[in-house]
Amino acid sequence: MNFKRLIVILLLLAVLFTACSPKYEEVTAVTFPELSEKVDEDIFDISQKAKGLDGKTVEMVGYMSPLTPLDANYFYMIQVPGAACPFCGGEDVDFLQVIQVYYPEGKKSAFTEKALKATGELEVGDAIDDSGAKSIFRIKAETIEAHKFK
Repeated sequence: MNFKRLIVILLLLAVLFTACSPKYEEVTAVTFPELSEKVDEDIFDISQKAKGLDGKTVEMVGYMSPLTPLDANYFYMIQVPGAACPFCGGEDVDFLQVIQVYYPEGKKSAFTEKALKATGELEVGDAIDDSGAKSIFRIKAETIEAHKFK
């Protein structure tokens, strides 16, 4: 009788710990070239991969654009440091090459020229936020950390 009682208790504990453990969410690494794809000669659009990652947790590595507003709750992530300004082309802004990364709640960062890795929920599609900033890709970051290339 004690053996059966022990098994029942162990099973109940297993169910309890499984139900109370944090859920593991898969994180997908994505790069800037994977966000867009060629749809016609010299015409690019949002890639199928990016559309499939909408609402999923991703990690991206890039650099803070020097054009990031100092008082904003986000920064513009670009592929390479010192890249040509993605906003300097007037009407022809290449929003497919810019990620608007929102800081975790209550956190901000000073400008850095170092590589950063942002991990959080990817949002895909045209949007204009409360400050009037237009974007195609946004990451609602859970973490933003310095990235060291191997």
